[in-house]
Amino acid sequence: MKLPLIISCLILAGCQSTPYAMIDGSQSKISDADNYNVEIIAIDGAFQSGKLTKNIKPGYHTVHLSTTGPLRSRKATSTLVYPLLAKECMRYVVTAQHGPGNKDDWEIRVLDERLIPACTPSPVEPEVAVVIPDYAKPTGDISCLAKEQLTNQTTPLVLLHSVAACIKSQDYNSAINGYFLAGAYAYFDSLRVTHKPSHAVVDLIKKDSIWTLSALEQQNFEQKLAEYLASEQKQQTCEWVKTIGAPDYTAQYMLQHLPKDGVPQNTDLSAEIKATLFNATLNDYLGCSSLQA
Repeated sequence: MKLPLIISCLILAGCQSTPYAMIDGSQSKISDADNYNVEIIAIDGAFQSGKLTKNIKPGYHTVHLSTTGPLRSRKATSTLVYPLLAKECMRYVVTAQHGPGNKDDWEIRVLDERLIPACTPSPVEPEVAVVIPDYAKPTGDISCLAKEQLTNQTTPLVLLHSVAACIKSQDYNSAINGYFLAGAYAYFDSLRVTHKPSHAVVDLIKKDSIWTLSALEQQNFEQKLAEYLASEQKQQTCEWVKTIGAPDYTAQYMLQHLPKDGVPQNTDLSAEIKATLFNATLNDYLGCSSLQA
């Protein structure tokens, strides 16, 4: 006897109540010997565990994909960037298309974009202009901050605007360091501020900083980031973030995004809890699995 759909959804936790999209790297073209599956390495700076498929929120994402095909040279690029504007209830089947004469030369190929039958799109609503609140804006102009200028008191608000300035000046090393730390600290803040709607302030800050860059500026940075993730430098950055340590500031930018009737948040953490959350940031978010704070 089959379970009713609603009951089976509750038991198996397999149904989604809100619209979503999907990246699927598991359906390479069998008839093409140069077409391979891809693994998902990172999405918007959040590192994944090399899965072939991943459900994502609709909207713009920067996805780092790694080919499962053979690479003969150690210098060959195994990871490329896939900028994706994901629509609700769409499955994006992506693969690695290698060159027939040179296996090291490959590109991301989209085989299919199709509707997800079990997903229901949201009702169409008129667009509302995005307003950036004052607490999600810097108090003045922020220039590109070098690695030596970043501390555990540098907030994601400052870091993301610094990253934008670094990308504009093509200082990609400083941009990558700031991007890593901004992602880590924003993730840490989302763990200590438990009211989930307040986490949306991070996207507002991105819209006011790195998302204001031109498509070419973003693409150049994303490619530099892809090359960085495929190198040994990532582990060095993990060590650097660990050395800087957990944030030493009050997450006012996130606390101020609480609704007026929201539950008060206690962010005054004990040293033990702070260490636990920072270890989770290093391991679960940055993918620095061998590190402990």
